[in-house]
Amino acid sequence: MVTVFRSADKNAGVQAADAIRTRISQDVSVKQLWVLPKQDITSNLEASGFPTNEALNMNDARQLAQLLRGDVFLVGNVVRDSAGYRVDAQYVLTRDQSLVQPLGSFRVGKPDQAAGAVSKAFQDAQKAFIAERNCVNKARDGKYAEAIAEARKGIAAYPNSTLNRICLANIMVTQKASPDSILAVVNEVLRIDPRSKPALTVAYQSLKDAGKNAEATDMLLRLVGADPANSRLVEQVINEFAASGQAAKAIPFVDQLVRDNPGDPNYLSLQMRVHLAAKDYKGGIAAGEELLKADTAQATADVFTRLAAAAAVDSQPQKASQLMAQAVAKFPTNIELLTNYADILRTAGQNQQALDVLNKVAQSNPQAKGINISRARIFSEMNQPDSALAALKSALTAGDSASTVALYAVSVGQNVFKAAQASKAIADFQRAVPFFEFANTTSATPEGQFLLGATQFSIGATLLQDINKLARGSAAEKRQGCDMSKTAQAAFTQAQINLPAGGKFNPTATQQMLAQLAQYSPYADQFAKALCK
Repeated sequence: MVTVFRSADKNAGVQAADAIRTRISQDVSVKQLWVLPKQDITSNLEASGFPTNEALNMNDARQLAQLLRGDVFLVGNVVRDSAGYRVDAQYVLTRDQSLVQPLGSFRVGKPDQAAGAVSKAFQDAQKAFIAERNCVNKARDGKYAEAIAEARKGIAAYPNSTLNRICLANIMVTQKASPDSILAVVNEVLRIDPRSKPALTVAYQSLKDAGKNAEATDMLLRLVGADPANSRLVEQVINEFAASGQAAKAIPFVDQLVRDNPGDPNYLSLQMRVHLAAKDYKGGIAAGEELLKADTAQATADVFTRLAAAAAVDSQPQKASQLMAQAVAKFPTNIELLTNYADILRTAGQNQQALDVLNKVAQSNPQAKGINISRARIFSEMNQPDSALAALKSALTAGDSASTVALYAVSVGQNVFKAAQASKAIADFQRAVPFFEFANTTSATPEGQFLLGATQFSIGATLLQDINKLARGSAAEKRQGCDMSKTAQAAFTQAQINLPAGGKFNPTATQQMLAQLAQYSPYADQFAKALCK
């Protein structure tokens, strides 16, 4: 069957096809080949509502050939340029429209003048037809040696045969031949037909099997270029890129896929994931919001969380808060969502709003894991250490991991200790002690013990400076100095215990403080003896 060739000028496509059909009928005996008459083709097209002067797409051409019982059909293009016309012709097997044999490109003055050259090229290709069919049938029966012999016979009869080489390559794949040997065959096909989908598919897999991932990726791109309307193939390409850390390369393909299939939730979901993986957060968020509009079933806690996290990373705190507000409105009892919402509010500097969210959760579910730790962190940032410590104790009661609670207690205590080092105020140092004591009784660590010892040493050392002034003052000041001396003695005693226990956390600082402790402790004792009479 010869179909109308594709052309910007419909008459040129019809003229080329009619001339080629007639010429092949004249050149080849009817005993050898039956060429379907134009009337049979046009009658069926008209009955099906198709125009008779336009080229069919490949799938429709195949269905028409099946209907008319043709084994092969010819398709092609007619392109006009300043030099005349170029006629491209292809020979296609009806059983599989991807099995294409290029017949060549021919320069002519008029479209119908290509008929002789196309007829000759067709007859040459037809010499390999029987061998290819035998190759496929014998391979299907498991007679691989005979199938290979048929393929080689077809190649010998027609050296440019892509179809026999494809059959040979498929047999080699079935027999698990080496990737390099398979590539040698399909590369010959691609030399003749660079857009051969079966050859590109086999080449891609062989390159992957050979560990040549970069070349495999390039081959996959060529395959998409040869079959851009194949949504499944495009989706495979996108997933391959995303899995190999090359998500950015997949963006043009997934965007086209969505344009070709507007509103499809599966492709919108894929678009969202690819853009986010490529760190195109704005594109990913936009795709995600379209997904939520297209299919409300896709509005899961996970999708909201991913989109909000992307907005936060992309310095869009308002967008992140907006998305999480939608999420908690839909899933008001989801502890993880509520915690994430509070974290986003906190990151945006909205500590009170974040605390309000967490307090509601704590009231409705006192045993909720992680909530009180988040509350403690916010209290610390709001400079409310007492409330932070109370929240950490509630976290332990609620069943949060002791080691996690202790870790946060040390972290909050360290912030208080650093503030005390800046202020040099005894009360500030004393405010840090309960955090470290709580941490060490909950789940002791060298860091917690070291920081407790360092805080106690700092309390004692700072007190000594104040006592020295009070010792020269009034009787009331000396009585105050006595009390402070006893406090300093107690602080130094505890520091003497805790610093060695946490010494491995910071051995150098521990040794320095222990050396200073040996110098300062006698002064505390002397002040106590002198002032406490």
